[in-house]
Amino acid sequence: MRPRRLVPVALAIAGLVAIVIGIHQGLVHVAPGYDGTITTGWGGDLNHEERLLARLALVGVVGAVAARRWRRLAVVPAATGGVVLFYALRAALHYALDPGLYVEVSAYGGPTRLVLGAEPFLLVAGGALLVGAAVVEWRARPDDADGGASAPTPSVR
Repeated sequence: MRPRRLVPVALAIAGLVAIVIGIHQGLVHVAPGYDGTITTGWGGDLNHEERLLARLALVGVVGAVAARRWRRLAVVPAATGGVVLFYALRAALHYALDPGLYVEVSAYGGPTRLVLGAEPFLLVAGGALLVGAAVVEWRARPDDADGGASAPTPSVR
C-alpha cells in the first residue's frame, strides 16, 4: 500500500479531531481585562447541534476511507466539511450581529466585551480539513470509469 493513499484519510481524521476538540470549547468568551462570565442556557453538556457536528465529522472520515475504494464517495467528506463550515460561519455571524463582538455591552457587573472563543476557529479548521481530504482523494487518481477493475491492455508492435 502506498503511503500517499492514506493522506486523505489522515486529513479527515485530523478534521474529526479538530471538530471534537472545538465542540468542547466556548463559542463566545469575555475579553481579557474585563470582569464577567457568560451564562448559557445549558449546564455544560453538548447541545444537539454540537453532537450532530461530531457525528457528521465521523461520517466524513468513513467517507474518506470508502473513497479509497470508490472514488465517487469523495463527495461525502466534502459535503460534511461544507456543513461544518456553514454552521461555524452562521454561529459566528449570529453573535457578530447581536449584540456585537468586540464592542462593550452593559452587564450586571459593569461593561463587558465579548470575543469569539476557540470553537468557531477549530470548526472552520476541521471543516476545511474534511474538504481538503475530499479534494486530495479526488485528484489522487485518474478518472476510472469502471472503478479500476479492468487491467491495462498490453501494447502490440
